[in-house]
Amino acid sequence: MKKIRLFLEYISLIGLGRIIRVLPRRIALAIGRRIGDFVFFCVPIRKKIAMEHLQLAFPDLPRRRITEIARKAYQNLALNAVEHLCLSNMTGVDLQRVVKIEGEEVLQKALARGKGVIFVGGHFGNWEYMGGVVSSMGYKLAYVVSEIGNHYIDRMVNEHRRKMGVAIINKGASTRGIIKSLRNNCGIAMLMDQDAGKSGIFVNFFGRPCSTPPGPALFALKTGAAILFVSPTRQHDGTISASFTDIDVNYDKGVTDENIFDITQRCTAMLESQIRIHPDHWLWMHRRWKTKAEQP
Repeated sequence: MKKIRLFLEYISLIGLGRIIRVLPRRIALAIGRRIGDFVFFCVPIRKKIAMEHLQLAFPDLPRRRITEIARKAYQNLALNAVEHLCLSNMTGVDLQRVVKIEGEEVLQKALARGKGVIFVGGHFGNWEYMGGVVSSMGYKLAYVVSEIGNHYIDRMVNEHRRKMGVAIINKGASTRGIIKSLRNNCGIAMLMDQDAGKSGIFVNFFGRPCSTPPGPALFALKTGAAILFVSPTRQHDGTISASFTDIDVNYDKGVTDENIFDITQRCTAMLESQIRIHPDHWLWMHRRWKTKAEQP
């Protein structure tokens, strides 16, 4: 029964994609927003979690504003799904019309060090298009990804990523691939805003400790790679503005718990600052604070 359900989900996405790809972008985005509204109001998957997280992060906001942000967060997630379905028909030039890069010189300076670049960020804005446009501009890039529960959709999503020129490194066996790519002065994209369980380190995020993957900091310190925070924000005209910010790394301090914590906290603080500016861009439905820090 589960296999049938997964296949039907996949077929439904294929059908939606065929419709979306023949429509002008503005109409496709309008449909995406209505899909987000439908899920928010009629199929409220994790809506309670999103509302609770928003209330904890923004305790001074009125309930009406919290609801508005949550609704737009569902719209953003649906927009990402619609935009992803368009990738199979898009060229690099098409992507560059949609995504406007700011501060490319920051990326070029980081790559000039010759030790690779680790792109960090979160499930914010359109994170997939951010990597796609970087690859379309001629920069070598690989995503470190977790497998999607629906293997049909997982295969489709990775096919779309590869079409953008992005290589795929599976998280379960990622260490060797990451180090090899960085030594070849390539870019590695790692999202670091999902609960990392007991294997993570606890840093502050919206005033609460959250388990966060130490991988970006650890790989940077071991290889000398630069760390760039990426921020893809949606604009009113339907385009996406993407920027790079250099994260300060003290390589001389070496691979110590304190150094890994400091770098991870700086990356997390950068994400929080962007979410505070654009709270509707983030994935509030995720159980970000699921793992609790052990009491001393």
